[in-house]
Amino acid sequence: MRKIAAPILYLWLSSLSGCVVAPPPYEDYALARAAVQAAQDADSPRISTALWNRADLAFRAGERAYKDKEFEKAQKQFRLALRYAERAENSTRLKKFQSGDNFP
Repeated sequence: MRKIAAPILYLWLSSLSGCVVAPPPYEDYALARAAVQAAQDADSPRISTALWNRADLAFRAGERAYKDKEFEKAQKQFRLALRYAERAENSTRLKKFQSGDNFP
């Protein structure tokens, strides 16, 4: 009995080691959501349309991947959304400053 149990136990344990799943990217999700909201509040959808669209598409793709529990893909999309949203917000603020709009 012991000779049969050892290989079965070994196979069972080795099969479990292949089931490692990445943890949910909570921080990346929160940072991307905040950056997208900040870009939207700065009026990026109207002024920096191209960068805003890229940020929005990446964020939505990240949300879909997160919902489907594809956490590595979600993390990648959230980081991409963060980068584009920050660029969109900065571009919007610069364009507003250069045009004299939103002067304090």
